[in-house]
Order: sequence, then structure tokens, then C-alpha cells
Amino acid sequence: MRHVGAEPPEPPEPPELEGPEREGPEREGPELEGPEPDVRCYAVSHPGGPVRLPQDPAWHQLVYAVQGVLTVDTPVGAWVVPPHRAAWVPAGVTHRLLLSGRTTLRTLYLQRELALLPPICRVVDVSPLVRELILEAVRSAPLRMADPVSARLVGVLADQLATLPETALRLPVPRDPRAAAVAALLRTDPALDVSVDVLARRANASRRALERVFRAETGMSVGQWRRRYRMLEALRLLAAGESATSVAARVGYATPSAFSAAFRAELGGTPARWFDR
Repeated sequence: MRHVGAEPPEPPEPPELEGPEREGPEREGPELEGPEPDVRCYAVSHPGGPVRLPQDPAWHQLVYAVQGVLTVDTPVGAWVVPPHRAAWVPAGVTHRLLLSGRTTLRTLYLQRELALLPPICRVVDVSPLVRELILEAVRSAPLRMADPVSARLVGVLADQLATLPETALRLPVPRDPRAAAVAALLRTDPALDVSVDVLARRANASRRALERVFRAETGMSVGQWRRRYRMLEALRLLAAGESATSVAARVGYATPSAFSAAFRAELGGTPARWFDR
């Protein structure tokens, strides 16, 4: 609860974007008079590339792309958000977005007290019901919990978000200098075909030490981390309109069938499943 007499947080300012189509980031005029809103929104279409949305440290963000694929990049990892998913970014987490091709964003900002999900970044599946709840909240914003209609809308959204499964779309960033150097090298080219032994030598580490650090700091072996990176990069390329055959080669697979098998093993479905519902 907000303390009586405390200064309310400054509302987030719209970002400076190159060439986006802004679509009513918030209603203005009499509706913004009175108490500080509990939920704000930002709606924008952007042709692609890096962008920083408003980041007031007192506000959580629920970032949803109606169209396109985005990546949420933070100091501790990156999350790829394909269609029918949403990213939860807790208050205080510094981040930027990388948009893969034309992307239509619908972002909700929630006061710190409205923690709809745990205080860690995550990507969740978005059911048709949650999609409509997000869009209705954006259309109706700004929302105040003192209004019974707004409170019910936010309450139903919170209840539904709590039931959604988290998806395996995170690429954690190792902190150990040796592991970080290997991760940075692998991210220069997803098709890079070098063995773990070679990677370890380049990092001045033994293979055993490198694998141990990767597992401790990312929960994955070097090979698993590389496959995760390749699949997340593949999602971005597919979203930009490249064919599966072209993407397979660009992320290091000799044939489309080998790429499809790896994609299914990592993400639980075919590439087409991630873009059709």
C-alpha cells in the first residue's frame, strides 16, 4: 500500500522512437485527473530494431506483442517473446527490447503493489482469454483499483496469469569471465562450429571447469546453452520472414530436417506451431 503523504512515482514517459506508429499510448485529458492511476499502458507499432520503453523503477511491465517477435535483454539474461507469449518485467529491472521485424506492442505498466507475477523476469504462454484481457486493459487504461470495474478486470487478469505455464525462452548470461567469453563468442555467429574443447582452450580453461561453471550459472551445459541460443535466434529470423531452410543454415544445421528435430526437442513443437494458433 502507498504511504500517506508519500510522493507518487512519476508516470513513465513515452520513448523516443525512430519511425514508430504510435497508437494512443494513453488517454489524456480529464481521465488523468485525480489520484495516480494503478495501471497505465503504452501501445505502439514499430518497424524493428532496438528500442527502450519507459522504465520507471516503481512500475512493473507486462509486454505483449500482438504481431512480431521481441527480445527482452537484461543484465542477467535474454528472453525471446514470440507470438502468443508475453514478458513479465518486474519493477526495477533495467532492460531493452530488440524487435524482429514489424512489431505491434501492447504494454501494461502496473504500480509496484500490483505484482501479478513473481519478481523475476519470465515469458508466459498467452491464452485467448488473457490476450483479450490485456487488450481490454490497454483500451481502458488508465485504470484505478478504486474503480470496481477496473479492479475486477485487473483481478481476473492476475488470476489467469497465475495459471499460465512459463516457456523455455530464456538465455541466461554466465558471470564467470571464462564462461562469459565463451557465451559472447558463440553469440557472434549461431552457426559457429567449434568443439567445447576448442572453446575451453580459447577461454584459458579446462573443458571440465568450463562445463562446471556453465551448469552452475546457467543450469545448462555448454552444448545445451549453444542449442538454446540457436533456437532463440531461429525464432527471430523466422519472425523476420526468412524460410526454414535459410534459417536452418544460418543457425548451424546442415539440413532443414535436422533443424526441425532440434527445434522440437528444445521448444516442444515445430517452428510453424510457434507462429500459428
